[in-house]
Amino acid sequence: MEEQSALLVNVSVALGVALVGGWLATRLRLSSIVGYLVAGMVISPFTPGFVADVDALRLLADVGIVLLLFAIGVQFSLSDLMGVGRRVALAATGQVILVIGCVWAIGALLGWSRNEALFVGAAAAISSSAVLIKILDARGDLSAEHGGVAVAWAIIQDLWAVVLIAVLGTLAGSGDGPAASLDVGLAAAKAAAFVAAVMVVGLRGVPWLLNVVAEEGSKELFFLSIALLAITTALASEYVGLSLALGAFLAGIIVSESDLSHRVLSELLPTRDVFAVLFFVSTGMLIDPAVIRSEWVAVLVTAFGITIAKPVISIALFTLSGARVAVAALTSAVLLPAGEFSFLLARSGLAEGAISEGFFGAILAATVISIVVSPGVVEGTYRWVERDRRRSPAEPDDDHPTSRLGRRAIVCGYARVGQVVSSILSPRFDVWVVEEDRVLAREARSREGLHVIEGNPTSHAVLERMHLLEARVLILTMRDSFSARLVAERARDINPHLEVVGLASVLADVEKLGRSGVRVSVVAEDEGAYELARYGLHRFGVPSNQAATIVQHARSRFSR
Repeated sequence: MEEQSALLVNVSVALGVALVGGWLATRLRLSSIVGYLVAGMVISPFTPGFVADVDALRLLADVGIVLLLFAIGVQFSLSDLMGVGRRVALAATGQVILVIGCVWAIGALLGWSRNEALFVGAAAAISSSAVLIKILDARGDLSAEHGGVAVAWAIIQDLWAVVLIAVLGTLAGSGDGPAASLDVGLAAAKAAAFVAAVMVVGLRGVPWLLNVVAEEGSKELFFLSIALLAITTALASEYVGLSLALGAFLAGIIVSESDLSHRVLSELLPTRDVFAVLFFVSTGMLIDPAVIRSEWVAVLVTAFGITIAKPVISIALFTLSGARVAVAALTSAVLLPAGEFSFLLARSGLAEGAISEGFFGAILAATVISIVVSPGVVEGTYRWVERDRRRSPAEPDDDHPTSRLGRRAIVCGYARVGQVVSSILSPRFDVWVVEEDRVLAREARSREGLHVIEGNPTSHAVLERMHLLEARVLILTMRDSFSARLVAERARDINPHLEVVGLASVLADVEKLGRSGVRVSVVAEDEGAYELARYGLHRFGVPSNQAATIVQHARSRFSR
């Protein structure tokens, strides 16, 4: 009982300190990951005050690793990978190899061991998908040219990160010379065989199994099947001598090919976020500030690799492949911050004994530096590109196609209602769709005639990209009344003459939406009732035109 209480105390304190750290980081416009790492340092053995049980939290952190990699895999798509252009794939692969080579060369000059140089180089070469998507989402640029390139680039990097975790872990446990090459070759063959077996079995069986469980209509059973799949595949990977991360990532990729991948992600995210926070906190607990001070050279080299070598190499490779300089600069800027895979590589190196605690702390410190400086770098790059565009007004803007002025409708939300509205309007008018869900945004982008802005419509940056002054009507299909009201208020501030219509889930929301500038609100429950009544009249033999008149009278009476 005392051990259980002790575990609960440790988890409670860790989550509480993480909440404070994440809130402060967000207030300072930093990634919440920085706050979680600092929270871990606060309750670590290296700082005064409460000391959490590192081993107990590490067990929960392993669950966080599995869920984090599984979620990344679910958001990954084989079709997306096939859609990544050869140019982007080669450039991203070249960037990873060249950054590792650059850091390895510097490390060799400084007398680092092979393993230290390779792990530091690998950590510097991989960007944070989570931070990258947050940056693009905040600016409404997920569907812009550089946003699409950056996401595709991150997909290739994620693949390389999983491979590096497996290969470098094997290399760390082997010696030098031919024996090391043989061990790495065997590890690569084992990994390839495991990946092939999991993909063949998983792609045939998992979608079918998820559909069977989903048909039962039980959220609990569905979530249990997801958790079982992720954890079992991760354990199988570890059992054959590979990493938990590889197994979890593969399980996510298998699920991503199912029609239920969107539901899987929505069910998983809250649980993943809690355990992922514990992963970052437990990682911060391993950082000894005194050791970092003694390894300041390693911190500088790692920071150089992340913040200078990586963006310079990225710009050079992408420009050489034929991309415009502006797109290459914006892409490299949002790819600058390192993150979750850098932490995983550092922890893997420390666990394998390939790097010391000093190098582990140096990698984490440099990663935090990259996350802290990235907003300023991104902002500066955007300003530079904007100034360059002003100097070259003749250059077309691919992100904002010429609209049919006064005939544009902006539809916020591409769930079922948004899809129907867009399909009716798009053959006749210029329709722009705003959707923050990546799966729905991808579906909207596949429809001819729709211009898609991927991001949260409540964001000021996304509202700016809507070009509301050129729109005639803004249609809010979200069922979240608060979000709809916020979008309406901010949109009306930009264009007071804009016609805003919205969807009210219940009658009580109509007045609230009206106060926010929504001139017409369609009540979903009322429209359902009218349609059911019309169908009932039809079944009793009432002619269609007479039934329509009866329903219209009812609509007038109940809308007063």
